[in-house]
Amino acid sequence: MQSAFGSFAFAQETGLPAWAALPAGAEPKTGGKLVYGQTYPNWAVGTSDNGKHPYYWVDLLTRSIWNCLVWVDHDFNLQGELAESWQADETLKVWDFKLREGVLFHNGKEMTSADVVASINAHIAQKGSGFINAWFESIEATGKYAVRFNLNAAYAEWPYALAEYRLAIVPAAGDDVILTDGIGTGPFKLVEVDNRRGFKAIRNENYWLKGRPFIDEVEGYVVNSQTAINGFRSGQFNAVFNIDPTTAGQYESAAGIVDKATGGDQFLISMPKNLDMAWNDPRIRLALSLSIDRNAINQIVYNDPGTWIGNDTHMSGINPEFLPREVAYDIDKAKALLAEAGHPNGIDLPPVVFSPSFPEMPRVMAIVAESVKKAGINIEIREMPTDGFSAYVTEVNKPYGRPAVGPVGPRNPATNMSRMAVNQSEEAGWTGEKADAYRALYATTIAEPDETKRLSMYQELQRIAQSDTPAIILGGRRNMLAHSAGVVNLKSHFQNWGSRFDDVWIQS
Repeated sequence: MQSAFGSFAFAQETGLPAWAALPAGAEPKTGGKLVYGQTYPNWAVGTSDNGKHPYYWVDLLTRSIWNCLVWVDHDFNLQGELAESWQADETLKVWDFKLREGVLFHNGKEMTSADVVASINAHIAQKGSGFINAWFESIEATGKYAVRFNLNAAYAEWPYALAEYRLAIVPAAGDDVILTDGIGTGPFKLVEVDNRRGFKAIRNENYWLKGRPFIDEVEGYVVNSQTAINGFRSGQFNAVFNIDPTTAGQYESAAGIVDKATGGDQFLISMPKNLDMAWNDPRIRLALSLSIDRNAINQIVYNDPGTWIGNDTHMSGINPEFLPREVAYDIDKAKALLAEAGHPNGIDLPPVVFSPSFPEMPRVMAIVAESVKKAGINIEIREMPTDGFSAYVTEVNKPYGRPAVGPVGPRNPATNMSRMAVNQSEEAGWTGEKADAYRALYATTIAEPDETKRLSMYQELQRIAQSDTPAIILGGRRNMLAHSAGVVNLKSHFQNWGSRFDDVWIQS
């Protein structure tokens, strides 16, 4: 992790940032087409008919068309994308970013600070990311290729928040037009899109990463797991993102190569606590958590026994700051908690809905529903289609929505731990002494300039959340993709949306 202070130059003599270096001895070929299937559709596709908008991009892999100011690489390091460097003042409330010069949009217009200011203001107005709205005060141009963020509170890790896939930089335009035309600075230019099915794009000959991309065309299609493997076998797809982990062998038997990320999304159970529901009692919330056999999920669904399981915070097992629960599975303790809460003979909990964002998710949920019965807990976990799921969940009991399960991606600890402080749908009405203590400590933590001290504070935040169980996090998957032998340098990213296409080539 880089210091909050100081300026970081990423450009090299080649004109490429260090993170864009190819593997030693690589001899990339130019030309060809990447046609991929994607089993993870954007959960928001059902809320808009405009697939040219980055918020409603078919599969969240926005960096085929757009870029952001920064990017989180495959090793959890923050890298400059459209920003070359950044620096905070001593208050950690003022952040200066230096922009790359000579970057062109797909329409030929040069990107300047005016476009960055307009883009960020549009994201704030359209609530593109709750990870920035709560702290953002203003953005201003301080030169043709420089911008300044003014925050309303100190934030030691602010640049990480700007790496979110939605926070694309687009040409400045009016409030009713900006973000709607599919124009970005990315390696490919959009030709055609159906935001419920797929897209086609062609090489951006003026891409700021000189000499990239290597391939001429990219097409992506949202498909289910069986369609994906059938399409791969038939040659319709030469890559598939987010494959069902149980099908890895099938891809390999079809001469495919499987690339496995260090981690991936995890599954959060949001439990609204403002209604007259059992979840208002933290003993029942904890009893539910302790009765879920997460090791069975790892063993049965992922064939990956002994790996990390959720700790009931948004922290991922790949975060160095991750703090496991002291005890994660204890049926006897769960029964005792239920008895103490007045349910010695077990309890029927309200239904929970989920959308199968990943192909294996129904199997995960089936294991959850079955394992909690051992503690006397009966709960229906109901599957719904992705299209329209978000609107359905939020329709009742705003702003918290219906009891639901959804994926949450791995992020840096400042972002992870913010979600129980500022995200209403995920903290779902968490109140009380521990909630207040959590929010106060979080504000102190992100204002702390010393990285070592912040680490200790992040772990204390996890202990507070674990002691009150405002939400349940089951654990997480490892993102996996499969590609044919002719596709080279395509990598699975632990942040699904962090995948890149500018350094991929077709060998044959």
